Amino acid sequence: MQDENYAREIGALEHLSGRFPEFWMLAVSAVAWLAVAARTGRHIHYDGVAANWWHWMLMVAAMMLPLQIHGVRLTAERSLWARRHRAILGFLLGYLSVWALAGAPLSWAAIVLAIPSRVGWMEGAAIGFLVETAWLISPWKGIAARMCHRTLPLSPAGWRADRDCLGYGWIAGCGCALNCWPLMLVCWLSGHSFIAMILGFGLGWADRHATLDYRLHAMVAAVLGAAFGLFSRVR
Repeated sequence: MQDENYAREIGALEHLSGRFPEFWMLAVSAVAWLAVAARTGRHIHYDGVAANWWHWMLMVAAMMLPLQIHGVRLTAERSLWARRHRAILGFLLGYLSVWALAGAPLSWAAIVLAIPSRVGWMEGAAIGFLVETAWLISPWKGIAARMCHRTLPLSPAGWRADRDCLGYGWIAGCGCALNCWPLMLVCWLSGHSFIAMILGFGLGWADRHATLDYRLHAMVAAVLGAAFGLFSRVR
């Protein structure tokens, strides 16, 4: 009886893994959200360069990994069954490498420019959302969005397969960074505020999955920017 239950559980896990290969990536994202939420109310930029970079990567894992479900599924579908999760890991390492490199100078700049003492988190969020508004109505937004959907052919096995998965993740990360940089600016200027992250993630999800109405998205971003700016003055 125990063997049957064990076999049934293994079968259920294999079914989950086959139908939703991104499940463990989303679990990592959920843990990152919890880690960020645990530090709610604290301006992260006070913690030093190394800690800033670590919190930057937590923010990326929380916000950006769920936006890569399509890329992860494509990677799994184009890989041999036995190496699907290895392929996904390679994709994610390539993807996160882009953000890791981008976060290093920003983590340093936050200290050098004394962001915490110059810009409150609400003012930072307001500036970021207004920049997002301008970006959404600019002609470059559409070009950047199309770059997010570039793909690469993947070799079936061996070191070439690992190389291709890393390369695909790198290209996806570059496109994502170019497309979503204003939303990350929101989070950076707000000291990785949990509220700003939630709202930024909502805009990012809508940008990726909802109807591509950039004017509507720009209106939402403008309202958020104005609201944060107003609250920063009256609090």
